Amino acid sequence: MKEYQLTCHCGEMVPVRAGQAGGEIVCSRCGNRLAVPKFGELSRLPLVEEPEVGGRPAWNSSKGLVLLGFVGCVLFMAAGAWLRLPTQSPVQAAAIRKQMMQKTNAEIYDAWKNHFSKATVERPQWIVEKQYAQRTYLKQGASWVLLLLSGVGAACGLIGISGLVRSS
Repeated sequence: MKEYQLTCHCGEMVPVRAGQAGGEIVCSRCGNRLAVPKFGELSRLPLVEEPEVGGRPAWNSSKGLVLLGFVGCVLFMAAGAWLRLPTQSPVQAAAIRKQMMQKTNAEIYDAWKNHFSKATVERPQWIVEKQYAQRTYLKQGASWVLLLLSGVGAACGLIGISGLVRSS
């Protein structure tokens, strides 16, 4: 907001804003009451010079690349690593083993003969197992994509750092 210089009798320059036009202010040095001119006259007074703030802006594209690149790198790497964590299989192997321990060898052989001997030694995959395999495959692919994106983020961060080094 613009500020104008109003001069007091003591020589003090008192800054005045347009919203104070037509009112009164007090000089900070001598305490004298000063009448602030109406806006038309106020706009003819000299403007208060604002001190210059540092030569360079606080943010630039290089700093943005560094921040965005490394934040993206960390986030994508964390998500990729999280997707690679093992998940629990839908097949409860411990429960199957427990039930098998309660059966006799003859009962196990009869069960195998009745259910699986016709379809060779291997049993067909259950739907739950197929879904688990598909999810695992998708998670592996997505984790590779996220890890690749983390590499892109790291590269962006390094490009930003090189821009900062060149500019300083």
